[in-house]
Amino acid sequence: MIELRNVHKQYKQKNVVKGVDLMIPQGARVGFVGPNGAGKSTLMKMIATLVKPTSGDIFVNGQSVIRKKKQIRKRIGYVPQDIALHSSISVKDNLIFWAGMAPRSVSDEWIIKLLDMVGLRDQLHKRVDKLSGGMQRKLNIIVALLHDPELLIMDEPTVGIDIPSKTEIVTFLNALGPNKTILFSSHDLQEIEMFCHFILVLDDGILRHYSAINELPYTQNPTQELLKHLQIIRA
Repeated sequence: MIELRNVHKQYKQKNVVKGVDLMIPQGARVGFVGPNGAGKSTLMKMIATLVKPTSGDIFVNGQSVIRKKKQIRKRIGYVPQDIALHSSISVKDNLIFWAGMAPRSVSDEWIIKLLDMVGLRDQLHKRVDKLSGGMQRKLNIIVALLHDPELLIMDEPTVGIDIPSKTEIVTFLNALGPNKTILFSSHDLQEIEMFCHFILVLDDGILRHYSAINELPYTQNPTQELLKHLQIIRA
C-alpha cells in the first residue's frame, strides 16, 4: 500500500527526516511514536502529499506522491493536529463546505452514517465553537472521511481531550472496517496499543523501530518498554 524509499526532508540546514525506508501493507493501522521534534508530523505530511521530500520517494498503491500528487490525494484523508474547522458556523454548514471541497462527490447518506457513528447527528445546527472539545475532534475526523479515502492519516487527532472521548473516537475508527489503512500519531501509548497493529518509532528523524505490536517481546506495556529499550524514555 505505502512504500517509502530513502526519504529525506531538510528545512534550511536542518535534516528533519533522515533516510526512511518503509513498507506499510494495506489495511494496517500504524502508530507513530516518538518525542516532540522527532519528525513524525513531517513524515505524515510527506505521505499525505502536503510536503515534498527533499530526496527519495513515497509510493501509495504504486503511484509516486511527487509525480502523481493529484491522483493520490483522492485516496487520502488527512486529520491535522489543529482543528481545521470554521468555528463560527454550524456543523451542517461545515459539512456542506468541506463536502464541496472533497475530491469526489459526497452522498447525504454517507454524511448521515458518519454523523450517526460519532453521535453528532443531533448537533447539526450547533455552532462548532459551542461543541465540546471531543465533539470538535470527531467532526474534524469526519471532514477527512467525507470522500471515503482508502488511507487515513491522523496527526495526534485526540490531543487535549478526555479519556472517554478518546475511547469513543477509537471505537468509531474501528467501525470503519479492516480495509482502511490508518496512520495514527499519539503520545498516549495506551491509545496506540488499543487501536494500532503496528508501532513505528521515530527519533531525531531516524526510523528506530517498525514492527507489529504483538511481535514485541514485552508482555506488559509493550510500547513503553520498547521506548525504554531504545533509550527514548528513561527506565
